[in-house]
Amino acid sequence: MKHAILITAYKYPQQLREIIDFFDENYSFYIHIDRKSRIADPDIKALASRPTVRLVSREYKVNWGSIDHLKAILLLARECVKDKSADYVHLITGQDFPVKSPHRITGYLQENYGTEFISACPLPLKTWLEGGLNRVVYYNLYEIFDAKSWQRVFIKAFILVQKIAGYKRKLPSELQDLYGGSTYWTLTRPAVEYFLDFLDKYPHVLKAYKYTFCAEEILLHSILMNSPFREKVAKKNLRFMLWEHRDGLSPANLDERDYENIVGSEAFFARKFGYPVSEKLRDKLMTHLSNSNSG
Repeated sequence: MKHAILITAYKYPQQLREIIDFFDENYSFYIHIDRKSRIADPDIKALASRPTVRLVSREYKVNWGSIDHLKAILLLARECVKDKSADYVHLITGQDFPVKSPHRITGYLQENYGTEFISACPLPLKTWLEGGLNRVVYYNLYEIFDAKSWQRVFIKAFILVQKIAGYKRKLPSELQDLYGGSTYWTLTRPAVEYFLDFLDKYPHVLKAYKYTFCAEEILLHSILMNSPFREKVAKKNLRFMLWEHRDGLSPANLDERDYENIVGSEAFFARKFGYPVSEKLRDKLMTHLSNSNSG
C-alpha cells in the first residue's frame, strides 16, 4: 500500500525532517511552507533533497483563518493525485508527530480500505461559536487583517456591522447541507480526486468561500458529505488533539502528561507539538516508535 502525506508548515524544520525520515519508501511527502515562515533556505533545500519528498512549495502567505490555508492544501492535493499508485492521502501539519509505525498504519488501512477518515458533522455544531454558520454567512476578513494581532478588531467590527444590518450572504446551491470538523484527515485517493474534480466543475464554490473563517474545516467536509462518499465516512480522523485551554493555548501543546493517552489511542498522528514544552514527549514517542517500527 502506498501513501501520500501532505504537510502544511511554518516552523520546526528539524521535526519535519524527523517525520519524513521516520517513514519508509511507501510514503511520499508534499509540503507547503508558509511564505511568512522563517525557515531558512538551506533547511528548505535539505527537505526537498529527501528521496521521498515530491514537492516543497511556498506558494501562499497564510493568515490564520484565511482561505489561503485551504488553497495550500488543495495545491498539495492536486500534486499528490498525479501519483496513481497512492492509496491513501494523509493531511497533517509540521507540528504533528506520528503515533503509529508505518507498518501499523498500513495494516489498519488495508483492513479498512475504502473508509474515509474525516471528522464531519452537520452544521450547526454545538461546539462551535454560533454553530459555525457565522463563519460562512458573514464576510470574515482574515485574508486582509492579521487575526493574531490587534488587527482582529477590524474583523470583529465588520462582522458586527453585517449583523446590525441584517445581512447574510447567499451560499452556493451545489452544497445543500454544510458539514464541519477538524481540518486534518486520512482519505482515499478517489475521495481526494472527487473534491478536486468538484471544485474544477464548480469553481465559483471555492470563490464563494473567500472571506470565510477556516474554510478548510467546512468546504471539503461538505463536498464529501454531499457525495456518494458520505456512506464511507467514519466521522473520525485518527488524530490525537486536546481541544482545551492549557498554558494559554488551544489546542494544547502536548507534553509528557499526554504520553499514555497518545500511545493508547487509535490515532496515527498527534498534534500539536511546541518547543521546548513538547521535547520530552517527542523523545519518548521516538523511542516508542523505534521499538515498534518493525511491526
